[in-house]
Amino acid sequence: MNELLKVKSGVVKIGGAIGNDPSNLLEELAERVRHGERWVLVHGASGPMDAMCRSCGVEPLYVMSPSGYRSRFVGAKELELFEAACHNFSKELSLKLGKSGVGSLPIYPSQAVTAKATRKDSLRSMENGKIRILRGNYSGTVCGFDPRPVHDAWKKGLLPMLPPLASDESGCSLNVDGDRMAAAAASAVQADALIILSNVPGILRDVNNPSSRVKTGDLSGWGELEALAAGNMKRKLLAAREALEGNVGKVILADSRLDNPISKALEGEGTTLCRAFTAVAG
Repeated sequence: MNELLKVKSGVVKIGGAIGNDPSNLLEELAERVRHGERWVLVHGASGPMDAMCRSCGVEPLYVMSPSGYRSRFVGAKELELFEAACHNFSKELSLKLGKSGVGSLPIYPSQAVTAKATRKDSLRSMENGKIRILRGNYSGTVCGFDPRPVHDAWKKGLLPMLPPLASDESGCSLNVDGDRMAAAAASAVQADALIILSNVPGILRDVNNPSSRVKTGDLSGWGELEALAAGNMKRKLLAAREALEGNVGKVILADSRLDNPISKALEGEGTTLCRAFTAVAG
């Protein structure tokens, strides 16, 4: 492995949506862990959740907030299905890592609390120019992260795996945004890098032109980045800022579909974001 591409510790997030095939990531993660690097894998579960909902006759419900963020509404029955979808996906990822010779430890709120979240009981949905309030929501915003379970896993030689679930002050599990959870984890463990992988190559100036990728950015030009971000990229950019403000070395928004996606991200094949960009930031 190229010495320049090594990191001491990092957090990588892979989405659960269709198009985010984790196979390439898992192969590289296993190699990096075998070489002594410490990583945290945060995964989404949107694809498995949608499939599980439909198999149970529950139509997935997504809402668009007035500020332009797309969210999943999670009622009581949806929360139960979401937890099951997370467990199934974690098990699938763990089995694949195991075949590559690396042990992993999915960490759930019922076993050890890492992420703490504030529950958003109601969601504001913009529909036909009007705001609709949906109540009974079991989603939340991450407000804290305890890194001790992660460090315990590392001490045991295991790769800690975090699903997008957190615990509120009463101990109830909540669905949380995986990108922002990854940012909280990266800040808490003082990661050298946070890599957020999806099925796009980074922030694009033209969403229909992959070659229009923005290669670098920093906090001084954040307004321009926000103007370019659309759809799910808006929340990824929000997570990136939270990580940088939490003293993570750099955040890279990159493509999950490439071979060795972590190395490719570190080589600059994504959008590399830093607090203040320098020539060595990637």
